[in-house]
Amino acid sequence: GIPAPGGKEFWVNTPCTWASRLQNLFNEALFKNKSVVKVTNIAAGGASSEIAKVVLEYQLMTEEVKKVQPHVVIWSHAPNDAQESDMNAIFYTHLPGFVNAARNLNLCDEQLPMVIMLEDFYGYEDYSRVNMLSGYLSKLSSWYGLMNVNQANVINHELWSNYDNSTRISYILGSEFELHSGMGNHVGVAWTLFFNFLSAFTDSCTDGLLG
Repeated sequence: GIPAPGGKEFWVNTPCTWASRLQNLFNEALFKNKSVVKVTNIAAGGASSEIAKVVLEYQLMTEEVKKVQPHVVIWSHAPNDAQESDMNAIFYTHLPGFVNAARNLNLCDEQLPMVIMLEDFYGYEDYSRVNMLSGYLSKLSSWYGLMNVNQANVINHELWSNYDNSTRISYILGSEFELHSGMGNHVGVAWTLFFNFLSAFTDSCTDGLLG
């Protein structure tokens, strides 16, 4: 996490967030509650891909995080990127810049860190931006050979089929249907990522046995 003024820590690493929940899922399900997997959120509220690129490029993170060469970097800036006025800059500059900065965290290994693009923006007002950003991420993931996890697509059919303009409440997200949703969203993201990791593990092992 990023230390806030006064020595306190931002809310992004509290036990309720999807990062902490994902860490717990790995350790509880695969390692019998041993602390093997560490998931650290180094972002801050309002951060976009442009800001994230700078954070990674100049390693603006705690010394604890700097000491550990990450095996995986998860991009999760879809809600904020979708609010940018220049979407072309997101596609041609900021997203590629983030991917390159993440890959340069470990210059001695061409395979690590693994970069994952997480889509968790539901388009609470302008759904056209969801489609636009989703298309960008799909193309980028194809070009760079990245895992693209579209958590929003998992539940969008449920969100929009029950969307109520008068209350704007969606219980599947655990809060109002808005830019940054509540606890239900964090739980859903953690489980969706965990499922995709397990699928990747089993597919890789199966390919290795067959190949």
